[in-house]
Amino acid sequence: MPEYLTPGVYYELADAGPPPIRGVRTDIAGFVGIASRGPLHTPTPIESWRQYQAMFGSFLSYGFLAYAVKGFFENGGRLCYIVRVAGPNAVPAWLMLKDAGGADLVRIRARNEGTWGNGVRITLATINRTQRTFTLAITGPDGDRETFTNLTLGEHDPRNCAFVLANGDDRTRPSRWISADVLAAGVPDPAQSELKNFAAFLANGKDGLASLTRADFLGTFDDPEAGKRGLGSLEKVSEVAIVAIPDMHIIPTVIAKPDLPPPPPRDPCLCRTEQPPSAAVADDVPGELPPRFSETDIQSMQQALIEHCEARGDRVAILDAPVHTFGSPYTLSEILDWRSRFDSQRGFAALYYPWVKVLDPLRLGNSPVRAVPPSGHIAGLYAATDADPGVHRAPANERVQWAEDVTVVIDDSTQGVLNPEGIDCLRAFPGRGILVYGARTVSSDPDWRYISVRRLLIMIEKAVDLSTQWAVFEPHNAELRQKLVQSISSFLESIWQRAMLVGATREEAYFVKCDGTNNPPESVDAGRIITDVGVAPAVPTEFVIFRVGRTVEELEIVER
Repeated sequence: MPEYLTPGVYYELADAGPPPIRGVRTDIAGFVGIASRGPLHTPTPIESWRQYQAMFGSFLSYGFLAYAVKGFFENGGRLCYIVRVAGPNAVPAWLMLKDAGGADLVRIRARNEGTWGNGVRITLATINRTQRTFTLAITGPDGDRETFTNLTLGEHDPRNCAFVLANGDDRTRPSRWISADVLAAGVPDPAQSELKNFAAFLANGKDGLASLTRADFLGTFDDPEAGKRGLGSLEKVSEVAIVAIPDMHIIPTVIAKPDLPPPPPRDPCLCRTEQPPSAAVADDVPGELPPRFSETDIQSMQQALIEHCEARGDRVAILDAPVHTFGSPYTLSEILDWRSRFDSQRGFAALYYPWVKVLDPLRLGNSPVRAVPPSGHIAGLYAATDADPGVHRAPANERVQWAEDVTVVIDDSTQGVLNPEGIDCLRAFPGRGILVYGARTVSSDPDWRYISVRRLLIMIEKAVDLSTQWAVFEPHNAELRQKLVQSISSFLESIWQRAMLVGATREEAYFVKCDGTNNPPESVDAGRIITDVGVAPAVPTEFVIFRVGRTVEELEIVER
């Protein structure tokens, strides 16, 4: 409070109103799948396709995650969280550096698990045995080079190898490729460390793909530790509003190695030079490939994905239609049967059919295109629609970018069968491209028929929940009721003016009620305050009611 020294009349601006409610982002996606590198079972924010490539690698013949992320950003996505999954036997590549006596000094490890680390080359240089320092030069699998000078193995030395690799220094960033575990003080010896020409590749990295199970993708929710795997790790990321697992449909494929011509004979006039050691090449054999999940597995995984969204209440699932073992799409009767197996009563999931064909840099089977699940593309369209005009607009009748064709031609009569059942179609229209031509959920409840309604309510509920936490522990009186009504009404007024709600008047668009009729004495005595909120979403026009209620120590929102 300001200090007043001179007599007089002073005016201060005092805002006695409740904090305003602001909308929250609903465009952030979470993808779970297989990547060649990157942190395991750890949600990692990614803001561009190039950032994904730098962190997780590029396209894989045995996975769809990279295609989904590429489709997400090509269609307007701005931020997503990536969760790389692998089996329990995934290990990082490593190399042990020893002293002149053969004792282990420091274990150099790849930053994370996988055979990618077998392509990291370590060069030990500038060894000063007097000052007990050395230099490490690292060449990453993409040819990127790093150099760390004057390293030591002293435990409290500021140039400690493990510390500098992890944190960098005033001239060098932290290592992108490796970390170190210092076991003892000393100076590494190239000969005892089995380095050839002072260099060697990391070895023994494993991807852990063959041991992948449904639990690795979903997490075991009964076990706090196992629950942090896969989808379970996204529980702690409240920003995520869209989730998909494209790699539940993985079709393990091996890229055929090209028949290269033999190397030319060595020119006898050139000086003989020692060739650097070659990196160990991961065995591209079926034992190193991920499993092909059965139809039963995929059904249980999609059901778990729906249940995850329903339990959280702040995100929706994008479901990809399954395909047959060798990639052929489901027929009309098969996809109808598949749809009948799911029902999210409150519309927390949408099913899209068929897959899309994209330009494939891998050219599997010498084909320029590859059929991939559309969930990444759809999530990108969700994000683009949220940005303009808003989450209330159905993400449909929009052109799908980075898509050359669809795997099944859908005509009007076919969509007339699929659309009423809640199967959203992707269709190719001459002169218009490939369009998303459906916006329904897999709910049998007409109130939650449209995905835009579900996502609009998620936005409203989450915004109200985050912005009214101030009401917890406040005295239950007329002033508190009035503040809640004023705060929520102002927010609903703003989104009504943005055409997110229908109605010619405020009364037709929304209502907020917090008085004695819905807060009887017994509720007040129990420490609860109830605020009934009704909104008329843009589509459909019926009111959808949800209830904001404060218990003794927290705020909860319950839909009715």
